[in-house]
Amino acid sequence: MATEKSGLSEALTTRVEGIRRGLEQSRFIGTVETASRWVTNAVRNSWLYNWLTAEPEPEVIVIDLRETWTVGPFIKILDWAIETTKPWYEQSVLKRGVNGVVALGEQAAETRPGQLLIALLEPPESPEERDETEDDQRNEK
Repeated sequence: MATEKSGLSEALTTRVEGIRRGLEQSRFIGTVETASRWVTNAVRNSWLYNWLTAEPEPEVIVIDLRETWTVGPFIKILDWAIETTKPWYEQSVLKRGVNGVVALGEQAAETRPGQLLIALLEPPESPEERDETEDDQRNEK
């Protein structure tokens, strides 16, 4: 039985290798790769690509989306829906369940596995924060 499986495995491996070699040397794959390079070059040299990937202007412009014609109406609908459903949510079983899960999570965070999980999932310090921490530690000594 084991020899049959190994023989089948070898036959499949040989066939896959033959197909792979055939595809590597085929004109079709060569044509597709050449076309892909041309399209990539055309896209990267296009005005739209350069405009989308350009560095932003140093000035920061803040746009209040509530005042726009496209997004403003959706925000008004969302505000209305939230204001309408908030009293029902405050009295709902769902809110009590969410509060229970949050309390359970807070209790779990106090345990040793919870602390380990927090340490594993916590994002690393940025280089600026790391430099400030090292400076603070030097000043304390």
